[in-house]
Amino acid sequence: MRYQVLYRKYRPQQFSEIVGQDHVVGTLLREITDDKIAHAYLFAGPRGTGKTTSARLLAKSLNCTNRRPNGEPDNECASCVAITEGASLDVIELDAASHNKVEDVREIRINVGTVAAAAGAHRVYILDEAHMLSRAAGNALLKTLEEPPEHVVFVLATTEPYKLLDTIRSRAQRFDFHPVSAEVLGAYIAEIASREGFDARPDGLAMISSHARGSVRDALSLLEQVAALGDGTVDGDGVVRVLGLADGDAFTGLAAAIATQDAPAALGLVARLASQGADLRRFVADALGFFRGIFLAQYAPNLEEITDEPGDVLTEWRRIASELPATDVLRAIDQFSDALLELRAGREERLVLELALIRLTRPETAMDQEALVSRIERLEQGVASRESRVVSSEPEPPPSPTAAPPPKGEETAGEGVASRESRVASREEEHPQSESVSPPLGGSTGEAGEGGSSESAEEESPPSPPAAPPPKGEETDGEGVASRESQVASQEPPPPTGEETDLPPVDVSLAEFQAAWPAIVASVRTQF
Repeated sequence: MRYQVLYRKYRPQQFSEIVGQDHVVGTLLREITDDKIAHAYLFAGPRGTGKTTSARLLAKSLNCTNRRPNGEPDNECASCVAITEGASLDVIELDAASHNKVEDVREIRINVGTVAAAAGAHRVYILDEAHMLSRAAGNALLKTLEEPPEHVVFVLATTEPYKLLDTIRSRAQRFDFHPVSAEVLGAYIAEIASREGFDARPDGLAMISSHARGSVRDALSLLEQVAALGDGTVDGDGVVRVLGLADGDAFTGLAAAIATQDAPAALGLVARLASQGADLRRFVADALGFFRGIFLAQYAPNLEEITDEPGDVLTEWRRIASELPATDVLRAIDQFSDALLELRAGREERLVLELALIRLTRPETAMDQEALVSRIERLEQGVASRESRVVSSEPEPPPSPTAAPPPKGEETAGEGVASRESRVASREEEHPQSESVSPPLGGSTGEAGEGGSSESAEEESPPSPPAAPPPKGEETDGEGVASRESQVASQEPPPPTGEETDLPPVDVSLAEFQAAWPAIVASVRTQF
């Protein structure tokens, strides 16, 4: 028997063998068992997800004479064997890319009226790549698609359903086929590799399932190619050689070059990849996916729920996301997206990649708004770091000295006042004022009474002794406070001078930058 490629050899022959489309399989089997078949179906989804295969299985199950209770075909009757071999007269497959004219649709309308080959069977029309129908051909198909004969079922398969006419989409029951997850796809190709006797390594299978982008057909084709290169061995090195991939450190080095604005390192990376024979167009596409992952790591805490990447890749994304500014990540996504469009237009690969990296590592060469915002943010970060260094370099003030106890024979201000008040009170007790006044010598009491109170002499208080000077070593209240303040001031260290700091010289002072800042902000706003 002639050799068949893996994706044809292992094409599912039952609904249970379809990978990663449980929502489609369950609905179709339920409709088959309940005998509630629609007259038209629309299968939409990426390539290699099982659209055409599901359409063939639907036709096989509808025409199977020994259908199982769960709706699966038995694959043994004459109808199933003929559909498997592609020789059935009741299943007509058409390629809309080559049958997209009104004349082709007119021929379909004529054949629709023909009865099926077997009694009670269904005639199934599978129109692949249906989005390639012209507008006139689509309009010509509307009436037949809306009200076909009871034994006719239309299945339209397309990768771009939005290109179909709204009137066509509204007349068909739509099923969306999803890309197969990397985990499910890896387990499936591991089973196929075991059946084929390949020595499949986990790293090789993981890389194949990751680069297949959810397509089972692409994964099986890549598995077969790597196995042929490695003589039956499927490992990571073989996948890198087949696809022309860059090594894992290339993207980490690229992110570091963008973060430090190291243009020579970025250009050196491109030269190294070119010398190794790497596919630069694929490198640009992979770099776009890499920075998308960093973008998700910066804004999505639940990264494990929205990506299918392994844990070590997610850890690397989070590490780089904490080091790279968000504006640089967004600029990288924009630059690599534009570069990928230019490469698809046929421009020279290395030149396009080098120009994109120069714009990323040298924002002053780009005149777009994102580059200007990135430059302003870096300037603000530099000013903030300099201010923090200035604040941290200022010495802390020494602790205030504790007041020493006064020497022997010396009192504090409060204690001196209290002691002097006590001495004055003791003197007053020793010389109290007399309450009665003695009459003058030679006079009687009656004379004194006749003279009245105005003639009585008031007692004079003894004169207060002059204030004695403070003993040696003792000061007055004001002098003591002033002397202690002068002593504390003399103990404080002098303020630091500019020569004592270890700051690097700054071309522009902080005051000059703050004065020029409003003008910078105004110019940016006018450009925005």
